[in-house]
Amino acid sequence: MYNAIVIGGRCAGAAVGAHLARRGLRVLVVDRSRFPSDVLSTHFVWPHGASYLNRLGVLDQVRAVTPAHTEVTLVNDGISLRGSVPEELLRNQFRLLHDDDNGITTEYFSVRRHVLDKILVDNAVRAGVEFREGYTVEELLRDEDGTVIGIKGRDGTVEHAQVVIGADGRNSFVARALGVEKFDERPRCTFAYWSYFSGIPDADAQIHRRGRLGMAMASTNDGRTMVLTWGPSEWAARFRADVEGNFHRALGLISEEAAATVAGAQREERFYGTLDQAAYLRQLHGPGWVLVGDAESFKDQCTALGITHALRDAELAAEAVGRWLGGETDRDTAMAGYAAKRRSQTAAAYYDYVCTLAEMKPLRHDELQLFAILRGNQTEIDRFIATHVDVAPVSEFFDPSNVFLLNDTAKESSRDLGAFADFEATYREHQRNPFLLAEAEATR
Repeated sequence: MYNAIVIGGRCAGAAVGAHLARRGLRVLVVDRSRFPSDVLSTHFVWPHGASYLNRLGVLDQVRAVTPAHTEVTLVNDGISLRGSVPEELLRNQFRLLHDDDNGITTEYFSVRRHVLDKILVDNAVRAGVEFREGYTVEELLRDEDGTVIGIKGRDGTVEHAQVVIGADGRNSFVARALGVEKFDERPRCTFAYWSYFSGIPDADAQIHRRGRLGMAMASTNDGRTMVLTWGPSEWAARFRADVEGNFHRALGLISEEAAATVAGAQREERFYGTLDQAAYLRQLHGPGWVLVGDAESFKDQCTALGITHALRDAELAAEAVGRWLGGETDRDTAMAGYAAKRRSQTAAAYYDYVCTLAEMKPLRHDELQLFAILRGNQTEIDRFIATHVDVAPVSEFFDPSNVFLLNDTAKESSRDLGAFADFEATYREHQRNPFLLAEAEATR
């Protein structure tokens, strides 16, 4: 009999297992994959994600093999903002979620999943977790009341536990076996394609958006740089007609400088892609079970928060389950606390924010004006970055009472920016699918 069985041993699963084992609980983590191995992922870890890794005790291992930075450049229709996530805002968030701010770091990095997941699995084993790789769960065991009490593997093994935790991703077996339906689904999302290039110097990450297209460049492991481009899902079919050609075409439309950098580099791997990033929520817990990570909620990759949120959810879930199994409180109270933090008004507002961004509509005049006004105000640039990556509340930054939004002098100084020249014509042009146009020209 285990205290907890975790199905899924990657970011969320290995992390929740380690946290529970450190509480003195007997934990089994199973995964159908073998490690190290890769998985489809944009693998970016923001400072709060790095802080969770530090709290797990693995940050130095990740940092030893992955370039780390603190400043990031965001470029919207040519308006460039460079800044970092403020330490105090990070501390505020951790105090709010966990009642302590231990292990905070302002670093971020882009770490490949075959690197990160293996580090997390090994860390969980050191913490006392029993780990079985190459293990496929065939059935969830339930008692006469429907409470989940264990698992049956495809190899015939049967294991029992006080709680089964589903950390098995978007296509969660646990959610499907229990009939846990998705809700608040947002089908409008992005498609994304990326690859890895050598010959690009290690540098701060840069994230660009122009019209309905986006791109990012981030240094990763083995001296390579991940280059990613994305756009609205309704353009995906035309993009796929010529992935390599449209990849470079998109870079040129977004940033000529970035396109030139990539053109002078050497692509070292094939192109990877994802077409369906529709957002959803699922019920967080029920009798004998809990969901964490992508199993319980998913958001588009456009803010690159999947790993960071998985690590957050793992610690929150472990705190709740640990209090219950440790006898500090009853199950219902513990899990209600977990749900309250995961489904707070702040979390709901950020879910809406990401889902709106994922529609990739061209930026409106007032949105561009906001970015123009931010120039030269480093405090507000940093606060915007913190808001964009879910460290500071969306509602606070975009509240009309935020004084910098009303700065008429700053508004006047933005009038000479190229983004505002012939705005209406440019806005209309941004709504046309450039890959459809390229296909039509190629067939003439």
